[in-house]
Amino acid sequence: MSKEPRVRPLDDLAMGLESGAISRGKAIKLGGAALVASALGLFTSQDAQGQEVEVAASRRRCNRRGGDFCRTSEGSEGCRICCRGRRRPKACCGPSGCNCCRRGQRCLNSGQCGS
Repeated sequence: MSKEPRVRPLDDLAMGLESGAISRGKAIKLGGAALVASALGLFTSQDAQGQEVEVAASRRRCNRRGGDFCRTSEGSEGCRICCRGRRRPKACCGPSGCNCCRRGQRCLNSGQCGS
């Protein structure tokens, strides 16, 4: 074993408090902010994962029923659509919304159908 003293992460905080480089109030605020940030990180990651699972299930259900599925990439603000029908319409998604294009129409970049 080396004869150098081991420095632990909390030792830096203790030494900063002892030397006066960090005030007690600032140390408490930093600790509280770290706890709040970690708690918020847990909630947001679960919510985003839940939305992705929901979209994946919608896509599978649509494809299983013979449809065409698409969604915009704007997240919860965007739209998603499943187009089904006799003539097998094509799903068209873009910044202007989502539509089902008929046979002979093509999907424009905006999310509208055109010829």
